[in-house]
Amino acid sequence: MSRDRLGQQRGGRGYQHQDLGEMEMGNMQPSNQIIPLNAYYDQIESIDKEIRLANENIYGIETLHSRALDATTAEESEMNSKQLEAAVNDTRRLLIETKEKIKALERNNLKLGPTSDAQIRKNRHAAIKTKFMETLKKYQKVELEYKERYKQMLERQYRIVNPYATEEEIQQILDEDQGGQIFAQGVLNSSRGEARRVMKNVQDRHEDIVKIEKNIIELANLFQEMQLLVEEQEEQLQSIEHQMNSAVDHTTNANTQVDTAIGHARSARKKRWCLLILAIILIVAIILIVYFTVKK
Repeated sequence: MSRDRLGQQRGGRGYQHQDLGEMEMGNMQPSNQIIPLNAYYDQIESIDKEIRLANENIYGIETLHSRALDATTAEESEMNSKQLEAAVNDTRRLLIETKEKIKALERNNLKLGPTSDAQIRKNRHAAIKTKFMETLKKYQKVELEYKERYKQMLERQYRIVNPYATEEEIQQILDEDQGGQIFAQGVLNSSRGEARRVMKNVQDRHEDIVKIEKNIIELANLFQEMQLLVEEQEEQLQSIEHQMNSAVDHTTNANTQVDTAIGHARSARKKRWCLLILAIILIVAIILIVYFTVKK
């Protein structure tokens, strides 16, 4: 997706903020069937394409953030804001879809057992999951960087209309709960048109900061969810490995017991043959003794 497409698509639609946890993928329900290896590769490739698209979106969001800081007119600022909100919303939805696909493959992997291609699937899944988490970290880094730049711009603009503002006042402006009241009062108290325009810009930057902070929290939660998935996978794989080792141990013990039983059986048969031979020798000896005794 190009930057222009990212910024323009759905630019005229209102932005509705949705938490990552509220958006579920209805078509990603668990399946009881094992995905064939070729189909598994296709899904990995599909996820990889979505991750590349997410990276393009993140680059576009970074560009729109930069344009927001450089906007000189209210119209330009408003248009850029709509494009930015649409891009963030699209990227949020894309990240959720990708996360659900990765989790679906994870669930499918757990049904494999010790098959010949289980290790191949596990390695491909681990690689794509790591790539996705790197994209999340990249997005977080961009949002954190521009959050600080928005704060700096907000402070500069506020000091235009209030040059003697204290650090405490600046912090109150940055506060999500108190900021709105301060902006409203500032606009009312500004008699000059330029001052009112600056205060409006300050208010817009404050709203941008609030949105970025919410997005950062959502990304952190998503990253944590993926991290927990990694840890759960490691525990499950360790459990499977332990079960496999136990099965090998049981098989080895069983083979040992079978070998011992075979040895005992052979020993018993040998003893029986020895006893039989001794019995035959004894019978022959008795017959010979009787024969020679009678003959005399």
